[in-house]
Amino acid sequence: MFNKFTNSKLGIIFAVLVVIFGVMLLWNGKDDRTFREVLVDIDTAAVTEIMMYPKSQNHDEVKLYKENDDWYVKLSEEKSAFVPAQKITGLFAQLLAIVPKRLAARDQSKWNEFQVDSTATRVKVVEEGDITLDLIIGRFSYQQQPRSMSTFVRLANDVDIYEVDGFLEMSFNQGANTFRDGSIINSDFESWKQLSFDYPADSSFQMIKVENGWIANFVNSDSTKAVRYLRQLGNISGNSFFDDITPDQLPAPTYKLTVENESGELVEIMGYEMGERFIITSSANRETYFDGLQNKLKEKIFIGLNSILP
Repeated sequence: MFNKFTNSKLGIIFAVLVVIFGVMLLWNGKDDRTFREVLVDIDTAAVTEIMMYPKSQNHDEVKLYKENDDWYVKLSEEKSAFVPAQKITGLFAQLLAIVPKRLAARDQSKWNEFQVDSTATRVKVVEEGDITLDLIIGRFSYQQQPRSMSTFVRLANDVDIYEVDGFLEMSFNQGANTFRDGSIINSDFESWKQLSFDYPADSSFQMIKVENGWIANFVNSDSTKAVRYLRQLGNISGNSFFDDITPDQLPAPTYKLTVENESGELVEIMGYEMGERFIITSSANRETYFDGLQNKLKEKIFIGLNSILP
């Protein structure tokens, strides 16, 4: 009887352990199945809008939208600005590179710790009227050994927090001006043959390309100084804009720089004094008005003759 009782009891215990083990397997299997291997699944060709809510802008919407084959960033209800294609390509590349490295947490109480709560930067992607991505971008993490950069993210409709490669805030925690075309001139200076500086009074001069370098007002320039200036000018841009100005408000330009290349093509850069403002425009980026006093833009473009002489 003792053996019978013992065997029965052991059988019950064994059955209970089997059930517990089965439940554990089921639970672990459930976790494995709900772990997302893909966070971003978008068709970049079908994307028509990208909306960002950067914490650096107090979560005010920054909207990029596609019109025909071009992209624009909305500046106000009435005004938008052109966005260069390479900037959109860069955003898409950054989004498509978002792949989970690990599951960091799956508890809403951890949102604050990983900064994926209401204070985070948020990104929405729209494809033909439907939101196909709603991403919360949280805390940045840097590891020294081995060196790596990571960001914690979650999908807006999910509690799970994932660690992904990269410093996403560099791309998405930005204001509208970051995405506009800030180029003033973008050209290879080695293809230029002449620069004409039209300044007030008698301070105008010309730079002309000759066989052994550049001359300025028929005097040999300092080759190092001249090349340094030309190389900088060939890819100069601005990131501060005046959006409250119309062409009819501009006075006559005080400064003018005309760059001519060997094919005879011209780029004209104008400088206008308007009260305390100095406004720069370029024929290579029409209808954009740059703040010439920011980052010494005026001084970098409209140089004096002595700055390139020996």
